Amino acid sequence: MYSPPVPSAADPLPPPPPPDSCTKLGLKRAFDELGNWVTVKTEIAADAAVQEEWDLATEIRRADPLVQHMIAVVDLSDEQVDQLLIRANALV
Repeated sequence: MYSPPVPSAADPLPPPPPPDSCTKLGLKRAFDELGNWVTVKTEIAADAAVQEEWDLATEIRRADPLVQHMIAVVDLSDEQVDQLLIRANALV
């Protein structure tokens, strides 16, 4: 009977890559935890095209211009965006 090799404690598995997408609800909740949701929501509402994109989106992808706009508004680093998406996926 085959038994797959067990990784040793000295050879841990690498962490999974951060997600590249999340739901709008998860993203809203994660921004809310950071205290940034009101700022992001205001920026979305300030531009009719951005508001329409947000309203019609079913999934939010990191590379999407809407998300890049939100990231710029609240001045998040790549590491902070990774953590934001991890948290957003955990909150739904």
